[in-house]
Parts: sequence; structure tokens; C-alpha cells
Amino acid sequence: MPEIKIKKVDPKFIFLKVKSLFYKVLANVNSNCNGYNFYMKIKFLIVFLFLMSSSFVFSAKYGKTDPDKLYSRALNFIEQERFFEAKKVLKAYTKSKPEDSYGWTLYAFSERKLGGLEKAKGLYEKALSLDADNKAALEYQGELFVELEMPALAQANLEKLNILCPNSCEEAEQLKSFIAGTAVK
Repeated sequence: MPEIKIKKVDPKFIFLKVKSLFYKVLANVNSNCNGYNFYMKIKFLIVFLFLMSSSFVFSAKYGKTDPDKLYSRALNFIEQERFFEAKKVLKAYTKSKPEDSYGWTLYAFSERKLGGLEKAKGLYEKALSLDADNKAALEYQGELFVELEMPALAQANLEKLNILCPNSCEEAEQLKSFIAGTAVK
């Protein structure tokens, strides 16, 4: 199958095209002073400008971007505790790389931090279905189970982590302290 190439358009070109369209509409309205036509053309122009600008901004922020850049951007947002932005970026990332269990884990983490506990539960399950040994997903899912008042499931995740790292690991220690209530939520 041939590779599809995306043509990049200079934003200045779009601005000049929209500007020339605006002047054409105004020139047409001035020569043809029908009030209803004027209103409809201005309404069309406003809607057109809004759609063009929003689609351009969205695609520039989250769309046709390298998945590695999306992942890095999401990590930065999470470090800054900007979970809403991280969630948007991770949604785009998981669409571009649906097999990456760590992407799904971070997506679930962001969703959980925003209060979407039930959605986060499904996202953690997706991450663990891709990689059952994903220690981060097991830890964060265990924390979710504590928040949902399901201590038996949280303990089961801790036991899985203890099997994955018999000499202990950071994920097991974090979940253990979270279950005990000593971790900062």
C-alpha cells in the first residue's frame, strides 16, 4: 500500500486566503445591499473562520504529530500535574500506538487524577490486557482499587507485584504504602 503524505500548509497562507475571502464577501455585500444576504454571508464567514481555526489548532496540538513527541509531551504534562492536557495528548497517542500498554497506563492515570474512576478502571484493564506484567499499571490500578474501596483487589495487585519482583521494587513499595494509607495521594 502506498504511503499517504500529508501536505503541510503554511498558516500565513491560510490567513491570507481567509482574509481575501472576507474582502470578497464584503465587496459583494456592498454592491448588493440586501440585508438578509449580508446577514447570512457574515454568519457563514464567522462559522467558517471558527471551524478553520479550531481544526488547525487541534491538528497542530494533538493530531498529525510524531507519537514519541506526544508521549514526551504527556509525561511533561503529568509531571506538571496538568492532567487534563495529558489526557488529551494520551488519547491521541493511544490512537496512534494502540499496542503500547504504558500509553494506556498513563492515560488511565490521568483519567483517575481527574476523577474519572470508572473510565480509568477500563483503561487500566486495557493496559494489562496488552502486558499483564506492566508493573506501573498494576501499581496504579491497585491505587484505584483503594480509592474505589476494593481492598481485596488492591491486595491482589500487590501480590502480583511481589511475584514480578521478589526482591521488592518501587511499584510494590508504593502500592504497599498506598494500601496502608501512608502514601500521599
